[in-house]
Formats: sequence, structure tokens, C-alpha cells
Amino acid sequence: MFKLSVFTVATPDLEPAELCAAARDAGIQGVEWRCKETPAELLSEPPSFWGNNRCTIAPGASDREAALIRDTAASHGLQNIALVPYLACGDIEGTEARFRLASSLGATMVRIGVPGYRADSRYSELLESAYAYMDQVDELARDYGIKALVETHHETIAASASAAWRLVSRYSPDRFGVLYDPGNMIHEGMEQWRLGMEVLGPYLAHVHVKNASWYPVVDLADGQPHPNAATASGAGGPEPDPLTPVNWKCVWRPIASGTVPWKRVLAALKSVGYNGWLGVEDFSLAYGSQEMLANFVRQIRAWEEELE
Repeated sequence: MFKLSVFTVATPDLEPAELCAAARDAGIQGVEWRCKETPAELLSEPPSFWGNNRCTIAPGASDREAALIRDTAASHGLQNIALVPYLACGDIEGTEARFRLASSLGATMVRIGVPGYRADSRYSELLESAYAYMDQVDELARDYGIKALVETHHETIAASASAAWRLVSRYSPDRFGVLYDPGNMIHEGMEQWRLGMEVLGPYLAHVHVKNASWYPVVDLADGQPHPNAATASGAGGPEPDPLTPVNWKCVWRPIASGTVPWKRVLAALKSVGYNGWLGVEDFSLAYGSQEMLANFVRQIRAWEEELE
């Protein structure tokens, strides 16, 4: 069976102790802690994934605070598997601080920074900047015994499995791995699922579980219906206005209702011998946090049985 975890960015309304209790009750075994500063002005706002997220560890957490998180997870039978910060590529001082915090938590993986990609960027230059940073991260990974993770993420130079492999493949898989995120790859970077896993080989270190889909924007900027709306929505036939392209938008969906065919992805993971963690990161807002965690466990365990 796959091991199941939760990335706490997806449970912004729960305090750490509440999250640990909910994860235990749902049947989850591991926790990936969001690590980010929360500006004071956000603390009065409602909980949100990337704003006032109450299930977040501050980068400057004290030893006592880290010990409390570690002990709270342990008391609920949970393993702290990863620290997931939002590091900038090149921030080696911040990266070492996060490795140190991860070690205090007992976590064995840390997500590192990857250059973003924009139209005014040069890939070759960004790649070299990533390597210069990762050469130093390699030393930290060896010294701390923690694996550095490169996440497949849209709008970065690691949007696909193949692109992420190009970053990590010059280093040891004992110290670097790829956080494989099919939901992100619907936004950008989608490859045939098993192909990507085979490319990654021993660098396939962790998997995030969420979903997304594209849909056509059926109104024009002035609010009028797009002439090609019916065609884009699947009605078929010729386009009423072939010179006016339809815009498309990618949005988060519940795990069973998006473009990622999770049953097929699980089958592919099993076929390549992956037996690591699956971490839920559902941004769909379809369920409350506790129900989302319970649904995730029910889904994965039911789909695993179908593979046997």
C-alpha cells in the first residue's frame, strides 16, 4: 500500500494539533508542513491556502516551537516527512535554515527553489543559475541527511517530469529527488504519466495528489457571448468566427473530477515500483478540511484495491 500524507497548505483552517488529530482519524500517516512567514496584516483575515494559513510553520520557528510540532505529530502516530517552504533559487542561507528546521522536526525531505520562467527569460541562463544553487544544496543535503526536492510546477523550468529530471540527474538520487505533481502538470508540463515516471527513475521521490481542468471562457471582454462558445464547449461543427480564438482557463478540481486520471496514475506508479508517499494537496474547496482528508484516504484505498 502507498503511504498517505497531507501537505498542510491544503488545511488552512486547522491549527497544527487539530490537523494532526484529523489526519490520524482519517487514516493518514505523514505530514508535510507548509513553511512560510504570515504577515501580521493577514492574521485577522479568514483562513486561506496562501494567506492566513493556520497550519503553517514560520521559517524562524524556535527550537521549542519545532519540538512542540514534532512531539504533537508523534503523539498522534504521525511522521513528519517533509518541510515545504517557498525558497528562491539561489537563497542558500535560507535553504540551510530550512534544512536545519526540517532536521529539528525529524523530516527527511525539503522542497528547494527552482527558477521561474517568463517570456523575457532565457532558459539556458536559468538552468545555469539552478545548477549553481543546487551544487551548494548538494553539500547541505549530504551534511544534513535530507533529500532536496524539485517539484514539477507550472511557470518554472521544472514544469514536466523530463524538465525536472534534467535538473536533478547530475546529482545523486540519495540527495535529490522530484516531487511529482500531476495536478500542476495539467496547468503546464503534462506528459504520458508512466513515461514521466520512467524518465525520473530513482529520482521519483514523492507524489502530490490534487486535480485541475481547463474550461473555455465563453464571454468576450465586453461581456458578450463568445461566438465560438458552443463549439469550444463540445457541440462540434464549424466555428461561427474562426478568426476569434477562445480563451481557456485552468482551475482546481476535486480529486475525482479533474483531468488527472488518478486510477491510471496509481496503476502507473505501481507498475514502476513506486511505494512511497502520496500527499494530498486539494485546492478545490469542494469539501471542508476534515472531509477532504477522509475522502482522500477512502479514494486511494479503494482504488488500490482495484489494482490488486
